[in-house]
Amino acid sequence: MASNNVAQFAAELKMPAGVLLEQLQAAGVQKASETDTLSETDKARLLDHLRKSHGSTDADKRKITLTKRHTSEIKQSDSTGKARTIQVEVRKKRTFVRRDESAEQAEASNHAADAAVAAEEAELQRREEEARREAELL
Repeated sequence: MASNNVAQFAAELKMPAGVLLEQLQAAGVQKASETDTLSETDKARLLDHLRKSHGSTDADKRKITLTKRHTSEIKQSDSTGKARTIQVEVRKKRTFVRRDESAEQAEASNHAADAAVAAEEAELQRREEEARREAELL
């Protein structure tokens, strides 16, 4: 996408050029008329401003929601023997969240530390058992 003017970009976005000029000025891009040229940095600045104003955050990038729809037909007969076709739609919604790598590493190190402590306690208990048995034998 090469740099083009405000009117061309508004036509590309299928919106009035006046509205686009207002959005550009709200984003801090100084454009006064429809014939002013827009660079890639101006477009990126506008996009960042619109994302912030509409509440999009980085947390949304880590979360993906899949919605599946499955439509099928069921034939059911009533008491008179007349058959009807009923359409059934099943919707499944599944959300996947990417965990932070640092949180996973911290969790793994916590598990390793817990396992080491548990192993030490088991060894201590084993030694105490052996000492008690030797004391009983004596």
